[in-house]
Amino acid sequence: MWPLALVAGGVFGVVLPATYQSLAFRERSREAALWAGDVARRVEGLARERPVLWAYDQARLRVVTAEVLAAPLSARVRIDAQRDAMFIAGHDEPRGVEAAAWAVVRVEGRAVGRVEVRLPAEHIAASAARLWLAALAGGALLAAALFFLPLRTVRRGDARDEALWRDLQDANATLEARVASRTAELSAREAELSALGAQLVAVQEEERARISRDLHDDLGQVLTGLRLRLSALGHTLGDTHPGQVHLTAAVEAVDEGVEQVRHLAHRLRPAALDGLGPMAALRGHAERWAETVGAEVALDLCSEDVPASAGEVFFRVAQEALTNVARHAAARHVRASVGPFDDGWRLVVEDDGVGLNRASGTRRGLGLVGARERVERAGGYLDVEASTPHGTRLIAWHP
Repeated sequence: MWPLALVAGGVFGVVLPATYQSLAFRERSREAALWAGDVARRVEGLARERPVLWAYDQARLRVVTAEVLAAPLSARVRIDAQRDAMFIAGHDEPRGVEAAAWAVVRVEGRAVGRVEVRLPAEHIAASAARLWLAALAGGALLAAALFFLPLRTVRRGDARDEALWRDLQDANATLEARVASRTAELSAREAELSALGAQLVAVQEEERARISRDLHDDLGQVLTGLRLRLSALGHTLGDTHPGQVHLTAAVEAVDEGVEQVRHLAHRLRPAALDGLGPMAALRGHAERWAETVGAEVALDLCSEDVPASAGEVFFRVAQEALTNVARHAAARHVRASVGPFDDGWRLVVEDDGVGLNRASGTRRGLGLVGARERVERAGGYLDVEASTPHGTRLIAWHP
């Protein structure tokens, strides 16, 4: 800002008085030139009357120059003839500041002399000096104003910016505190939900185990006792008894019911889950599924100890995924893997079937919905996506 202030102060303090002084002296010189021309015309008249002696007629020359010599002009006049000063009138001593002009005296087209008129210009110099002082003072004030006023404005702006910045920092600190509090609250709620989800999964598995035991122990035992009684009744009646056909059909129906109860109990809670662990139960289930469906299954199950909560969730999800493959995918090869991934555990089931686009909408039916809910209740996620070049990939992650 200071260069602009200096330039503006210099323009005001130097250019303005210099311009005034130059114009004033130019106007005074123009006035002197007019008077010089007027005196030269008068001298020309005198020279025509007395061609030789005009330059020596001091009295007539004084009359000719009387007007310009008198106040208020008070000029100094010099008349030369053939380069010799023939007449000088006015102030004897040269003045400090004068404006001078020359005019040629011509007679019949021939220059016979010249006239110099010098007008006093002290008042112009005095006025210019006063103007210089005033302009310099005004320029200094203008420069100071141009420098300090914007500087003051900038300082005020900086003060306001600092105040706004402090307010912004305070608001940011408050916002960060609120965000941190809200994040902690959400984390606590998420932990609670994860714990509740894990507890719900555990309760569900316990309920499945209880129902499985009840089916196997109670209903299975009842059906087994019924078959024994029917068998004993058959031996009592003999092979030739007319009711033997119906008795045999009843025994076969009881055998079918026992098998269905055993299969349902296994579906609810395979014994391998409790005896051998989730990965062994998953391997056994996959191998039995492959024999039943006629597809090839490649298993890559982690040798590390998978937590029981994650193992049970993966077993149920894989069970549902294999069921969907058998129902809808028409796949010949299936690959299932379980291993650590991203601070957790991941299950991947991939097939080479018809894929999501050609498969029926039931591939995203209630089974997968239940599997996704099971995984999300445990704090994880489940994704189903198209595989390359065809087929479907299911990914489940457990924290």
